[in-house]
Amino acid sequence: MKQYFSLRASVCLALASMASSSVLAAGFQVNEHSANGFGRAMAGQAATPENASILATNPAAITEFKTAQFSAQVSYINPQVDIRGDMDVAVYNESGEVLFANTYDASEEDIATSAAVPSFFYTAPVNDKVSWGIGAFSNYGLATDYSDSYNGLHFADDAEVTSFTLNPVVAYKVNDTLSLGFGLNVTYAEAEIGTAIPQAFGALLGSDALGNATIVKMSGDDVAFGWNVGALWQATETTKLAFSYRAETELNLEGEIESDLGAIIPAVAELYNQGGSLDLDLAAITEVAINQQLNDEWSVQASVVFTEWSAFDKLNAELDSGDDLLLKEEDFEDSLRLSVGGTYLYSDKITLRAGYAYDDGAVSYEHRSLSIPDTDRHWYTVGATYALTESTSIDMAYAYIKGREAAVSQQRSIGTIVSDLTATEHAKANVFSLQVNTSF
Repeated sequence: MKQYFSLRASVCLALASMASSSVLAAGFQVNEHSANGFGRAMAGQAATPENASILATNPAAITEFKTAQFSAQVSYINPQVDIRGDMDVAVYNESGEVLFANTYDASEEDIATSAAVPSFFYTAPVNDKVSWGIGAFSNYGLATDYSDSYNGLHFADDAEVTSFTLNPVVAYKVNDTLSLGFGLNVTYAEAEIGTAIPQAFGALLGSDALGNATIVKMSGDDVAFGWNVGALWQATETTKLAFSYRAETELNLEGEIESDLGAIIPAVAELYNQGGSLDLDLAAITEVAINQQLNDEWSVQASVVFTEWSAFDKLNAELDSGDDLLLKEEDFEDSLRLSVGGTYLYSDKITLRAGYAYDDGAVSYEHRSLSIPDTDRHWYTVGATYALTESTSIDMAYAYIKGREAAVSQQRSIGTIVSDLTATEHAKANVFSLQVNTSF
């Protein structure tokens, strides 16, 4: 019975790794919607309507376009996330005496998976006052994967969250200086996570065959609905100000929970090999932005983005059997991203951009884990636009994102085996974005 309850706690904590963070933004947020915006670290994005990709940030800004616009973007994200640390392991008998103790390497290289993130946007004016559009993009996602030989697989093995949002919008030009916009969001999300018994633990549990056995694997998906609003104000002839808000999206991921350990612990087979659901809230996002024209060639941009990660306070699972399990108190914290950028019109065909952003992490030290190694990060970006014709252009951007070194400390039990892990996370990423825009 003692072994069962220890394993049950391990399973619950393992399920919590569904909230693993991305190296690119606080929590597991995705910002790759616009190559032109990415070139200036997304600074002033809500106030800078250059092409149809503005729809993802501020629906009100699409009234600036007098003809139909189409933009297609793809970003290639190449992260490098390394874990360096040690894990102290002790095996106890029923009397609490230590039967075995050892220190294992808990280091792992390149745990985050590279990915291509596409997005598509279309906008069109209905008349002088009303415009509409639709966007297809992702606001949240992650992918981490530890090797089969990693000694901390019972803390984290693999985790993947993928989301996709369709965002139809309508905008109204109130007067010559003010536009308002409203959108609906249809978001599909799927997730798969798993943890396993490390190979080194097989012999400690009495069978080498238990090495790499799945402790728990859960997969599920859901469709949820939300909304967003925006405003664009031409404060002066050279100053645009913007406000945008994307509401929280509440998902209930339904799927299956599986475990390989039912053969040795029947209660595990009964409890975890069944259907279930897990609540996952995608945080609300608020942006205040400015675009200031300095002269005919130069302009500067800035944004403050507030993400309400405090809504992600816990993970709660409901199993088909009726069991209601509080998996983990997450206690994420609200985060800020501050960004500044500049745009230079080099010629009629070439526009150059650069930017910097400071992105505040959403996870505090006491809640950081191998699956949630979130930390503060710095963005350094450059970009350019080349006009192929009067109606078609290509945007390119590159970003180097550097995370602050983050300390991780965790403890977990599997039966009579107790593990204490102390490690640091080192994260960086290279991101390449390419976008084509056309008007017609």
